[in-house]
Amino acid sequence: MKKNNVAKVFFISLMKSILFIIILLCVGFGSYKISYTILSDNGGNVGTSKGDIEDIIEDAQTDEISKNLIYVTDEDRITNMMLEICNTKTNNMDYITVPVRTEYTIPATMYQKLCTVNQEIPQIVRIGRLKSYFSNSEDAYGYGELIVEKMLGIKISYYTVLDQATYDSHYTKKMTKVRFSQDVDQATATPGPDGVVPASQIKRVNERISVASSTYVKQLKDVSGDQEKIAEYIKQQYERVESNLTVYNKIGYIECYEKMNVDYFHYWGVPGTFNNKVFTVDTKAAKEFITKLADSTKSYSEPQQGLQAASSANGKKVKSSKGLSIIVLNGSRINGLAAATQTELTTAGFTVKEIGDYTEETLIQTRIIVKQKGLGNDLAGYFNNPEVVTGEVREGFDIEIILGTADAGQN
Repeated sequence: MKKNNVAKVFFISLMKSILFIIILLCVGFGSYKISYTILSDNGGNVGTSKGDIEDIIEDAQTDEISKNLIYVTDEDRITNMMLEICNTKTNNMDYITVPVRTEYTIPATMYQKLCTVNQEIPQIVRIGRLKSYFSNSEDAYGYGELIVEKMLGIKISYYTVLDQATYDSHYTKKMTKVRFSQDVDQATATPGPDGVVPASQIKRVNERISVASSTYVKQLKDVSGDQEKIAEYIKQQYERVESNLTVYNKIGYIECYEKMNVDYFHYWGVPGTFNNKVFTVDTKAAKEFITKLADSTKSYSEPQQGLQAASSANGKKVKSSKGLSIIVLNGSRINGLAAATQTELTTAGFTVKEIGDYTEETLIQTRIIVKQKGLGNDLAGYFNNPEVVTGEVREGFDIEIILGTADAGQN
């Protein structure tokens, strides 16, 4: 009898324990579903009333310094890449352009892991071809982010994908000279004035970088200082892009965006070198440079010198060359330069109807010849300090571009 009572008590206790565990699981699962539903709904439909915004700013989890990898895609190609650094402590915004002609050798351990995703992925990858290495876009962007992290020697917070049309309306190109300290081989390094071979030397590399267009600057200025307008603008922008950061969390940066001055945004090229059209990132120099930007405690208080958008010059609006007929001639004697330039300009929306060779002389600086004064300035940003002149253009064309050796290896 006693044995039966003990068994009964044990059985009842066991059932109570199981029931209690089931209740806990149900409550936990229910809470998860409710939270997921709320965040998912808010991800695309965040309210923008003053009260809602205050709640979002208070609740949203954001990094003090976010690093956003921006992909620009045109169908299966990545046409541009930038790293956006948003510093909520200084309210600085920096954009670093990574050339899509960059090639990178994936470290052995990472490569072995990536081969489990796709056995055909090469160990030496080209940034502009990332989408071709994976079966779907989400994998390409996600694993691409990990590859770029290794290449730059940093951690990236999230990624964003823009289509080509959005990029063209928001950004333009500008030629700049990227200066950085590079470790050198003692055997090939150039001795200094004292005859001593330095461990590192200053490297200067011409790069075309992305900068905000005058249209985009105007859009940002229109919402500047107004939290509700900024929140609505972020929502509208993120409805047009793909990202692994939710709109909810992006709006958590509103206070920072509200204090930012778009005229003080800074634009940079990534440290590295070109070798016959292929770019290689200097990982050590890139890591030092990006870390220095991110760790800066000084707020930008004036516009970046020498990097005004190519869409404006001397305060006057530049005439657009898009829609005009362009011929590109190779005056550098370097094979393939005209074809590469045609591809780049066509991708950017210009109409290059013909390419050919220029045999009168070998040019050093690229020459842009236009029929009407004021044309061609929006093309100048695609070349290294080109000469823009008004003169006779070959029949059937509005603009004639004669390529010089200064632009070899930059396309």
